[in-house]
Amino acid sequence: MTKKIQIPTLLFYINSVIFFLSIFTLFARAETNIIAKSGDTLLKISRRYGVPLKELMYINNYNDASKLIEGAVIIVPDRNNNKDNKNKHLTYQVIEGDTLYKIARDYNVNPKDIISLNNLSNDSYLRLNQIIILPNSASYKKVINSENIKLASKKVFYHKTSKTEDLSTIAKIHNISIEEINTLNKLSNQIKINPNKKLKLREHKALKWLKYGSLMINWSDWTYLDGNYISAAKTEKNTSFFLALNCKKRVLNNTLNNYYWTSWYFPKTDFEFKLINDFCDKDFNF
Repeated sequence: MTKKIQIPTLLFYINSVIFFLSIFTLFARAETNIIAKSGDTLLKISRRYGVPLKELMYINNYNDASKLIEGAVIIVPDRNNNKDNKNKHLTYQVIEGDTLYKIARDYNVNPKDIISLNNLSNDSYLRLNQIIILPNSASYKKVINSENIKLASKKVFYHKTSKTEDLSTIAKIHNISIEEINTLNKLSNQIKINPNKKLKLREHKALKWLKYGSLMINWSDWTYLDGNYISAAKTEKNTSFFLALNCKKRVLNNTLNNYYWTSWYFPKTDFEFKLINDFCDKDFNF
């Protein structure tokens, strides 16, 4: 008699455990990482997001619900449906080397949306550990900077020296041989190149001007100078000037102000964002 009772009881217990785990898995499928604010505890966060305290403690491996956890990254299960999620946003903590454009690129969102959500100006410099809000469409996409730099170097036709440079260093930067540089520039096996010297790095068939917004840019004139890329450009009124890009910092500069370079600035228009993206990230040649 006892055995007959134990088997159904055991099956009921197993089924209950499976049911509980299935519910928990369902709840935990969608998660959001947040940065705990000043004065935050798991108890406060559980109330704020409507998540059971025990579940929150279990997922984040905390035993004390009253412990102050400012700055900690906390996993919050998302129990709401897609309609509710439209008003939800992710948060991101700024690390060294971050810029607005880099974060937007890494999370596949429009930089203007980040600027708008955080009430930033277009030329805002981010502070280390600053918390910013990302659009709900943000999705992390790893980008390797070294690969981007290789893509940019394919579009460079000249190298200009700002100081005395070794020819071997120049060849390494642009991934070409010393012999190629000597041949293209009719050098006699030089070892060092004097300052303010413009060296040809590769052949191009003809001038190629591309239109970006209100500008025309000479795509066959890109020149490398101290980590920056410079090319001749024209305005709609045919005013000639020089445009500079920095792929690492995702900023621009120009000589429109009486032929003097201005301060580096973040992109402000759609065509400026597209220009940086095309030059620094896209694998194509002209």
